[in-house]
Amino acid sequence: MRYVYFTKTLQKLTLEQLVAFARDTGLAGFDLAVRPGYPVTPDNAVKMLPQAAKQFADAGLVIGLVTAPTSLTDPRSKVAEALFEACGAAGVPAIKIGYFTYRPPIDTGLQTARQALAGFARLAERTKVKACYHTHSGAYLGNNGAGLRLLLQDLDPHHVGAFFDTGHTAVNGGPVRMELDLVRPWLHLLAIKDMAWRKEGGAEVVPVGKGIVRWSEVGRALKEVKFTGTVSLHGEYEAKDLDERKQLAREELSALKKWLG
Repeated sequence: MRYVYFTKTLQKLTLEQLVAFARDTGLAGFDLAVRPGYPVTPDNAVKMLPQAAKQFADAGLVIGLVTAPTSLTDPRSKVAEALFEACGAAGVPAIKIGYFTYRPPIDTGLQTARQALAGFARLAERTKVKACYHTHSGAYLGNNGAGLRLLLQDLDPHHVGAFFDTGHTAVNGGPVRMELDLVRPWLHLLAIKDMAWRKEGGAEVVPVGKGIVRWSEVGRALKEVKFTGTVSLHGEYEAKDLDERKQLAREELSALKKWLG
């Protein structure tokens, strides 16, 4: 498995500082947020993403995937076209697309989402960049393994993938082995979160090992489905400063290698 770090919490860092972050933590590279306000944005991705990929490659690092804005749900949009083409040019193998929100009736929403995913599959086939959908708890279609299978069934796993989230599945899914088995044909990426329940506000992300995720069970389940892909540490919790975030990343990476391999 290859461990990368999601740059959502590193928005203020330059590309040079991201290189230093990876070197200081032992990570292989990044799950690069390509969003407004980041070093690489949807508007400049055609030019900047290949440059960023080369800069990281020169430092021995990779961009394991690009995470697009959460609104990216239309494969016909200019943003979708630009991001997939930029990833293709930069050698980035996958894009996390946006979320389809649940609105009744469910069958209508599923039909619309599946049509959009079929469009992303065609875009993926043309650019050689896999479109991946993330399991996110709450009022989203595909918010657990069973729901995501409803979206992905009949779509070619070469072009559309499942981005399985440990924390959101712990909150919103069934036993992790069953959840992974449901999406096994499409399983491509693993998102690392741990969750803690709060009396007010529901679940929140906490450092790995501090929440409700049963990591030994996750590790066994991943071995059973023979997952060897990219693992994205999401780090979506508060840290007092960059040094503390680096230390937490090092601790998480060490623990994950022990539990997951």
